[in-house]
Amino acid sequence: MVLGWWVARIVPFSLDAQADSVSIASQMLPCVSYSPFRHGDINPFNPTASVTPAQIEADLRILKTRTNCIRTYGLAQGLDGVPAVVQKLGMRMKLGVWLARDEAQNRVQLEHGMALARQYKDVVDLLVVGNEVLLRRELSPDALANVLTYARQHSPVPVTYADVWEFWLRNASLAQHVDVVTVHILPYWEDKPVAVGDAVMHVFDIAATVQQQFAGKPIWVGETGWPAAGRQRAGAVAGKVEQSRFISELLARKSALTANVNYNVIEAFDQPWKRSFEGAMGGYWGLFDQFGQARVALGGTVVEDPRWWRGPLGAALGGLVGLLLCAALRVRASPIVLATATLGALAPVQWLMMQQWDRSPREQALSALLALIGTAATVAALLPHGFKFEHVVRITRITLLFAATTAALVLLLDARYRPFAWWWFLAPTAAVLAWRLSSPAAEVKVSNEERLLAFVLASCAVLIAITEGWRNTQALSYCALLLTLAGAAGLPSRTKTSAASSAAGAQSSVV
Repeated sequence: MVLGWWVARIVPFSLDAQADSVSIASQMLPCVSYSPFRHGDINPFNPTASVTPAQIEADLRILKTRTNCIRTYGLAQGLDGVPAVVQKLGMRMKLGVWLARDEAQNRVQLEHGMALARQYKDVVDLLVVGNEVLLRRELSPDALANVLTYARQHSPVPVTYADVWEFWLRNASLAQHVDVVTVHILPYWEDKPVAVGDAVMHVFDIAATVQQQFAGKPIWVGETGWPAAGRQRAGAVAGKVEQSRFISELLARKSALTANVNYNVIEAFDQPWKRSFEGAMGGYWGLFDQFGQARVALGGTVVEDPRWWRGPLGAALGGLVGLLLCAALRVRASPIVLATATLGALAPVQWLMMQQWDRSPREQALSALLALIGTAATVAALLPHGFKFEHVVRITRITLLFAATTAALVLLLDARYRPFAWWWFLAPTAAVLAWRLSSPAAEVKVSNEERLLAFVLASCAVLIAITEGWRNTQALSYCALLLTLAGAAGLPSRTKTSAASSAAGAQSSVV
């Protein structure tokens, strides 16, 4: 099931055959997006937070092991100190000017950016005026064109604007207002996501398409990369293994780029604040984690997370298999012991997923509630038959079905940034299935509420599978889990006793 697929991700990956004789591990990336907002409350939405030149220098010294060029996105909160550090360390940069809805503030930022570009002209290669303002619908194409025209007239260095490649194709007239066309090509985030095996070639193909559209104009891939954590989208799996593979193949196929195209990898360090807007995926694009530890490997065997792969998940898988086996053999004592071991083994996984996905105290509280419901439902499902408070067991089962149905509905309504929450429902589903398998048919009593919730849950599972597509193995595994829970908890039983009772009733009526 899900665990089988997950454990299978402990695999090595080999570099593409197109790699030249130079070791991939020794190559430097052409350029990398840099943002210093990786510590606690230091983020773009905290106006009192500011980064110091010392922190910037510490960051860039780490990053200098991977690249000699950085791209920035704004100038506020101490970011206008980056050019001086870049100059000190002998690096180069693409200087970003942040644009938003406030035109007056845009002009202030632009003037400041052009002044810095003038002061540090020896290290600033490009002035990036605006980032995805068309995508965010914060400026119209005409308003953006006016800003770019002004910037081009007064900037001491070439000017560009950066946006997703589709928005450049839809607004091709903007090309006449820039010196370089900067496009973002992120295979994982495409409307039709691209699996990692085809992702690098997709980047090159789209770059070639854009270059053909804007013949004679230099093209720069301003963002490309892969998330190290998060949910699967179609065939695109987020993970450390996939991220390392993408970066390695990007370096290996560098020679496939045409002369006028280069690329920038997003990003230097994980940005935890992005999880509030993009789910777990947003916070894990870094070549380095938020603590400055290297994540991306450029050769050898890559393992997702050896700290908990082989231990807890292996124990959980073994516990679940044993649980179902004991249930099938109608053994009542062992399942409780196995269920306890399984819940304990899954706890580290649940904690890790809470760290990756929960974006607020409210979401943390909901995760804790789901863990409590799952634990209660697992224990209740394995209580001996004839338990004195049978109605409590039924209420626990109804609560579990309600929680699973709610999670499925949320996933349907906001699929892009929501997880497949199998870690909350795996153990209770196995326990309910064990209860169903080990219970005599005559003793299985299903209420109308359970039938209704099971029907809605099963319907949601089918819709999720259709929406996510057949290539999304995470979604299909999760849907299989939900269908199993719906079937085990909500399907009515057909018993021989009921048939016998009907026959007895018919005989008595004849008499």
